[in-house]
Amino acid sequence: MTDNLKNLADIAVDYGKTKTDAIIARVVQTKSEQIRFSQSKIDISKTWNQLQLELFVVVAGQKTGVSEVPISGEDDVKHAVDGVVKFTQILPDSMFYAGIEENTHKYTKISDNYDEKIDSFIEKAPEIVNSAIDQALQEGAKRAAGALMMTKSHLFFRSSLGPEGGFRKTTFDLNIRALQNELDYSGQGLICGTMPTKSEKGMLEAGARAGRLSKEAIGAAQGIPGTYDLVLNPTVGANVIGGVPVLANPFYIMMGMSPLGDRMGEQIAPVNMTVTEDSLFKGGLNSTPFDWEGTPSRETKIIEDGVYKSMMHNTSTGKMYETQSTGSSRLVDIGVGSKMLLPDSSNIVFNNGDHSVEELLDTKRPTIYVTCNWYTRAQNYQTGEFSTIPRDAMFLIEKGEKKPIKNMRISDNIMRMLANIDALGNDRTQVFWWEVPNPTFIPSMRIRDCRMTAATQ
Repeated sequence: MTDNLKNLADIAVDYGKTKTDAIIARVVQTKSEQIRFSQSKIDISKTWNQLQLELFVVVAGQKTGVSEVPISGEDDVKHAVDGVVKFTQILPDSMFYAGIEENTHKYTKISDNYDEKIDSFIEKAPEIVNSAIDQALQEGAKRAAGALMMTKSHLFFRSSLGPEGGFRKTTFDLNIRALQNELDYSGQGLICGTMPTKSEKGMLEAGARAGRLSKEAIGAAQGIPGTYDLVLNPTVGANVIGGVPVLANPFYIMMGMSPLGDRMGEQIAPVNMTVTEDSLFKGGLNSTPFDWEGTPSRETKIIEDGVYKSMMHNTSTGKMYETQSTGSSRLVDIGVGSKMLLPDSSNIVFNNGDHSVEELLDTKRPTIYVTCNWYTRAQNYQTGEFSTIPRDAMFLIEKGEKKPIKNMRISDNIMRMLANIDALGNDRTQVFWWEVPNPTFIPSMRIRDCRMTAATQ
């Protein structure tokens, strides 16, 4: 398979380099399997096979273009190159292009990135899904719904400026929601990773966790708006607090969409917090030996001991900021049907803490434990005001009692919340789902004095 992918990438680059100033071609073969279930039964099992060509071209000095198309052979490759070159020629010069990687490199091998037994796992996956559903029901849920996605991909890339390489990976993610007859009484279980055959126990635990939370949510009362300490589990922390290091991005800063704009070198988080962008992290869904340009992957400390230390860079923004690429070049969505070669995160990794969840919740202050959230929206990108709605099980811990509540909204400022973290859990978990598109390794955390409003306001 690798030889075929390399051959197609070679055809694209050899054909395109006479028409461009530079061209990068990535050929990706992906097989995806999805199992969806509702009402505690599997509804559908689907398989996708795709061979895709991804292109980045530079023409007339500063014009850049991107294309992603399915292909079946040499003619499709040449047609795709002609199409993206023709389109790029009519574009204005790019204000975010100052060059791409020009050096060849040897790349680090990533461990636990490819599960050799994934095909046998896929065959027994329906049985595992049914077992996860059974776990939810045994813990007290009336029904369960969700999906398991599994992928196997092979990639080869080549740049006309020299870099080339290939790698393969497997991934999986399971999202299960457990429900009672009353929709408000629900719980969520998530698990994701790169080695599904080593994660069967975790999948069953995800089902059990969803069922347990659903049962504990029964009788949830309307929450009272006010100021509370919050304990966010990894799912919620990844969406809310994990969104801050993602914004350590010169593109977002230049576009006025990041609250980190002029805060380099400031203490923005507690001293016991360090956060990295790490493309080599073991088991990371987005781990890769090289970035989109062929720059070697590396670990970049965005926050170190609470201090904002670094941004993510590709070659272009590195030159703009008079520094080096951090190996963070990605093909980034900038709108419907539009992509650009920009810096972006791979895996966001928070350090683990030293408190159990029980210790985080053992407090004399009124505290709300949030286990899931949806519909996160920014009110002001530059200052960090936002809101998000907790879903599924949520609890008020007050005077030693744990009571289920509902219909609340977190309405606060992400930078203020980041600074007010006073304890980290020891349960660091990788989180990835539709509310957390950037894989994030993060523990539970307790945050002081957060503003909660009614969800209907």
